[in-house]
Amino acid sequence: MTKTELIFRTLRQRIENGELEEGTRLMSLRLAADSFGVSKNIMVAVYEKLVANGLVSPRQGAGFFVERIAPSRAEPVNLRDARDAVSLLQTQLDRPYKTLVGDGRAPEEWMMNGWPALTLDPGQSSYGTAQGLPELREYIAAGQLSAGIEAGPAQVVTTFGANHGLDLVIRRFTKPGDTVLVDDPGYYPLFAKLKLCGVSVIGVPRRAIGPDPEALDDAAHRSGARMFFTQSLVQNPTGCSINLPTAHAILQVAERHDMVVVDDDPFIDLPGTEGTRLAALDQFRRVIQIGSYSKLMSPALRSGFILAENSIARSLTELKMVTTVVSSVYVERLVAEAIRGRRYEKHLNRFAKRLADSRRKGAERLRAMGFEVSGANAGGLYGWLSLPSGVEDLDLARRARAHGVFLAPGVLFKVSPGCRGTGLRVNWSRINDSRFYSFLQAETSAA
Repeated sequence: MTKTELIFRTLRQRIENGELEEGTRLMSLRLAADSFGVSKNIMVAVYEKLVANGLVSPRQGAGFFVERIAPSRAEPVNLRDARDAVSLLQTQLDRPYKTLVGDGRAPEEWMMNGWPALTLDPGQSSYGTAQGLPELREYIAAGQLSAGIEAGPAQVVTTFGANHGLDLVIRRFTKPGDTVLVDDPGYYPLFAKLKLCGVSVIGVPRRAIGPDPEALDDAAHRSGARMFFTQSLVQNPTGCSINLPTAHAILQVAERHDMVVVDDDPFIDLPGTEGTRLAALDQFRRVIQIGSYSKLMSPALRSGFILAENSIARSLTELKMVTTVVSSVYVERLVAEAIRGRRYEKHLNRFAKRLADSRRKGAERLRAMGFEVSGANAGGLYGWLSLPSGVEDLDLARRARAHGVFLAPGVLFKVSPGCRGTGLRVNWSRINDSRFYSFLQAETSAA
């Protein structure tokens, strides 16, 4: 956590618990900087953030004063914390940069740009079923066979993408005050969702071959956690996959502690990825698999799915019906038609080939510059770039903004706040941009 964020949260808490009452004049910027032992520029950023959150108002020539917070209208703390945790996502959605090496998606021109003509027959434009379009669920179940996973359509629940799938699972299996285990570094929007639900997280170190089974065992024993969120293949942000021995060890830990393992894989259909899917070993005894079409087909197509054993699939269907009634029948018919006509298969092969070429060139160039990279051999969209000693990723990302370069600092993917970041998540589909290499060389050569 940065100094700005730490001081902001401290003052916000003092305002919200009434220690700093309405109308209280805050210390001057100079006195506040001395009190917290930081620069005046940091305090300027803190006060600006307090103003932006409606906690403080500036008065010309008089200073900054605490505003009244109406209990009925004040934003819940967990909502603010969750929103703060996805600031990187907001930047990716706004896209104010020219060079997007840190973006989480492939370029638009890589996505499917041709769709089958779709005319809905009478009766097909209704709500459909809560579990999802039957034809699409059949295709999803059949698509698992190549990975050695046997699942029937009854085990599939369609969703509005992988994030919706995570929402449903969190609602179904957790309650405020619970503790769950997650990859560290891991998928930061997941951390935000858990914060929003009042669920505590404990990070399990993620290595090049997967989560550390001994650390997972210890964390489960100490915390009593009964759920572990991970990614088997081409993990976000490291780009690495779980190997076979590690997959076996993780499932043994889950068995000992009666844990549910949630495997979130938005690139589930991407050809050429290496590693072992947990569901291939477990066959949904303890594993819940989440997949998506949005990362590979088009971000505008919010379509995904959950695979689970039958009773869990039924309960998630009921929860989906309560929260969203159904998912989009129209979108699901588009996806099903793209699969049926093999357009999706052809697109995936082109995508994988293009990604492999870009990944190879990017990894070679980074290594030639003396950088250590991981995730280049697993076949995914992401890689992890280790920075030289003395270079902090968050500071580097801030300096990159002035050059129109968007970077994804590794510290934002970490569970523990306040840790120092020494790496970047890179997007292999966007890595070959000369502006990025020029900036990186200039900023790290002196380190």
